[in-house]
Amino acid sequence: MASLSKLVKSYKNKKMEATKSRRQSENKLHSTLSLKRKSSSGLSTLEKKKDTALTKKEEISQLLNQYTAQRDSVQRLKIAAEGRLKLDEEEKERIAQEMEFSNSPEDKTRISEKMKSIDQKIAELHSEIKQRNAAEERLAKQIEDVTKLKSKIDLQIRTQAHTKPMLLEQFKSSAKAEELLRSQVKSKMKQEEQAKRNLIKITERLAILQAKKRKAKRKTKKKAKRKSRTKRKTKTIEKSKTIKRSKARTRKAKKHKSKVKRKAKTRKAKRKVKSKSRR
Repeated sequence: MASLSKLVKSYKNKKMEATKSRRQSENKLHSTLSLKRKSSSGLSTLEKKKDTALTKKEEISQLLNQYTAQRDSVQRLKIAAEGRLKLDEEEKERIAQEMEFSNSPEDKTRISEKMKSIDQKIAELHSEIKQRNAAEERLAKQIEDVTKLKSKIDLQIRTQAHTKPMLLEQFKSSAKAEELLRSQVKSKMKQEEQAKRNLIKITERLAILQAKKRKAKRKTKKKAKRKSRTKRKTKTIEKSKTIKRSKARTRKAKKHKSKVKRKAKTRKAKRKVKSKSRR
């Protein structure tokens, strides 16, 4: 009985250990699945970001090419305007010299008209060059901003390229760990179920043995009670018999005493009669 109780305690401990081991494996599996989901989600997000970055980079590249082409065009137009301005300024100097050496009023009037025309062209060219310079500065600023943005996107793409192998390795390792842990959890569950069945069996055996022991104890108690009742009954009977015998002896003694008294009276009476007859 004591050894069976110890065995039950041992099986309970084994069941608890199996449950604890199974839960630990399940917790590891949950952590691995969480890591796998995160790495899978990270890879998916990374691909989306990569596609978005590449699309944006292409758009920025087109915009950069557009701004560069506009800047080059402005620079060419500015250079052409500066060339024309130089020629017109040279022409103005020549006209000014021609006016100095002109004596005829008609020539002076003609030369004056030419001077006004050339001054107007020079003013227009200065205005054009000023506009070209402003456009060139604006385009240079836009090109600088777009180039910085393109560099930032390139850095993101390079960073994503370095991050992807790490996430991919993490996904593969977590997938392998998941397969191993699922097998472990399955094995631990079987061990736990076996420990549970063993505990149930040994507990049932202990319960049956305890029931038998209680039954035997009840029988022993009943037997002891019957024996006690029998003993008390025997004592009562014996006491009753003793009382009866005592009463019988008392009655017998009384009868004997009474008989002796009657005999004594009879003898006394006989003696009296003999005494009278003698007289």
